[in-house]
Amino acid sequence: MWPKTLIGFFFGLLLSISIVLNLNLILPLAEDVRLISGLVLAFPIWAGSLVWCYAFEKARKAAKNISLVLIPSCLLNVILLMSQ
Repeated sequence: MWPKTLIGFFFGLLLSISIVLNLNLILPLAEDVRLISGLVLAFPIWAGSLVWCYAFEKARKAAKNISLVLIPSCLLNVILLMSQ
C-alpha cells in the first residue's frame, strides 16, 4: 500500500504540475484567468492520479501506467517552452 501511495503522491504531483503548465502555455487567455484555472485544476488532477494508482495491483504497474501519461506531458512541456 505504501509504495502505491508514494508513487501516486510524487508522480501525481509531477503530472498535475506538467498538465497545468501545458494548459497555461497553450490557452490564449489572460494571465489571471490562466493562473486561477491552474490553481483550480491542479488539485483534482493530483488527487485523481493518486486514486488512479490504487486501481492497480502492484506499485510497479501503477508507476508504469502513470509514467505513460507523465512522459509525453513533460515532452510537450519542453517543446512548448522551447518554442516561446
